[in-house]
Amino acid sequence: MNTSVASDFETPRPSHRGRVETAAIVAAKLLVTGACFWYVSRQIDWRQASSAIPLLEFRWAALAIFVVMLQIPLVGLRWYNIVDALAARDQQMTRTAVTAATSVGLFFSQVLPNVAGEGMRAWLLVRLGSNWRTAVTSVLIDRGVGVGLLIVLGFVVLLLPSGLTALSGYRDVVLIVYGALILAGALGLLLAPKIASPLARWRYSRWFATLAADVHRVLLGSKGPVVLSIGCLIHAFTIVVVWLVGRAQGLALPLPDAMVLFAVMTGAVVVPISIGGWGLRELAVVSLLGTHGVAPEKALLFSVCFGLALAIGSLPGALAWILFPFPSARRSVKPPAPGVFAR
Repeated sequence: MNTSVASDFETPRPSHRGRVETAAIVAAKLLVTGACFWYVSRQIDWRQASSAIPLLEFRWAALAIFVVMLQIPLVGLRWYNIVDALAARDQQMTRTAVTAATSVGLFFSQVLPNVAGEGMRAWLLVRLGSNWRTAVTSVLIDRGVGVGLLIVLGFVVLLLPSGLTALSGYRDVVLIVYGALILAGALGLLLAPKIASPLARWRYSRWFATLAADVHRVLLGSKGPVVLSIGCLIHAFTIVVVWLVGRAQGLALPLPDAMVLFAVMTGAVVVPISIGGWGLRELAVVSLLGTHGVAPEKALLFSVCFGLALAIGSLPGALAWILFPFPSARRSVKPPAPGVFAR
């Protein structure tokens, strides 16, 4: 990699303009979240919604939160293997340390926009001995693996015999879009070395070339099957969480229906236009379940309970942030400009 480009990753300097852009993005996401909740609230009888809360089976909800917590070490292990595949693991980057950094990032992703959580993960990895280029690259690859597997599973889920797969008449359109994304991703992965070569000739696209080469090395290298298998297991645990939240409300969800709801709710979280997917997820669930006779109040409570399970399940990250002995940040280490993750 060109030295000047590497230095851009290792010692980025946040600017006033970058902070203004970040504040504007957060404000826009808050506006979208509020607008979605306002739209959903117009369909809700709040007395019925509040009367359904005491009927929740909190044992099932507690089990759902426990499963969310079990996902934290799995996400940490996936990220650990990605860093290892990049041949950039320092002695301080033990499985325990990387898992602690992961839990902190997941916690911040629940209380702040996702970009904040990913930025925290990269920053903590730098404190563990990584350079900024590797830290940012590893987080981007880890995020990409999760989203890519979500698209693949979503495509498979829409082929299952479930009434929810109709998606209010948009099933075929979604299948075409997902299929096109999967094909583009597979071709891009296979052709990454050839794509990287011309991109490396220009200064402003050189880091794309390096990222493409790193993705190819991670996913098609010896660690690829491990990374992808852990990613699938993480999504399987999320499907279990969806099913458990349904049981907490007295909904006996068939497995195909739980998988469809998983694809819809996690897909809403991935779309970066609201805070942690809140509001957008509730709008999607109320619209989807409403076409199948589920009252808006019950659908809203289902989505909110799912979001709360994720939020409460991320609380170990707050303890890790307070208690885990991360190495002190070096003076030369500066956090990356917010735009690195926001764009």
